[in-house]
Amino acid sequence: MKKSWDVRAYVDLFAGAGRARIKGTPRIVPTSAMLALGVRDPFDSYVLCEIDPGRLEALEQRARRDAPGRTVRCILGDCNENVARILAEIPAPGRNRRVLGLCVVDPYRLAGLRFSTVEALAARFMDFLVLVPSYMDAHRNLEVYLDPSSRTLDEFLGNPAWRNAWAEASVAPGPREFGAFVVDSFGRAMKRLGYLYDGPGEEVPVRDKSLLLYHLCFFSRNELGRKFWREARRYSLDQLDLFS
Repeated sequence: MKKSWDVRAYVDLFAGAGRARIKGTPRIVPTSAMLALGVRDPFDSYVLCEIDPGRLEALEQRARRDAPGRTVRCILGDCNENVARILAEIPAPGRNRRVLGLCVVDPYRLAGLRFSTVEALAARFMDFLVLVPSYMDAHRNLEVYLDPSSRTLDEFLGNPAWRNAWAEASVAPGPREFGAFVVDSFGRAMKRLGYLYDGPGEEVPVRDKSLLLYHLCFFSRNELGRKFWREARRYSLDQLDLFS
């Protein structure tokens, strides 16, 4: 897209420290923010949000050391509480400046993300790569989220009426697991914002060995973006192993 857009912006809502140790091994790997900073054709602007001060400090140091020429803005705090600051740091489009954004969203749990945050960022020309904690959190805690006093999934999906949809889906012919329902519901919420979504099938399951934990989903308003996602999936494992 470097020849098609004047500015390309990378946004990471849960940026972390930039490096992580693989569970049960001494191996340390770069995480999303550092991978994005190191691509052959870098983004023109990077906006990195992280709630943990120590992790953000480590990320800033690594960004300065490994990508000194990049335009990087770091924001400390909860992405949901700081969405206005995040938007302010993303280059604004203008009459003679077209801006394309890619927002990476990988919350540790459902409570980490409000759909209103995604909706606010979607006011820009923004694609989203979202790691949904479908089984790591949603499937394991079904009874907790079904409790009417819990608003966690209401806010994650931007839909307080999801329980009615689940009541219908859970008794429909054929098995329907709650984790898969959450992924589909998130996709439908993105579709209401104008993103392309035709139902389950294009998300990538992420496992720890044989245990399903997450689903990785991509959302774009443009068919070309969806084409790129399909091509990228061809070069990945059918089922990504998170800790291999």
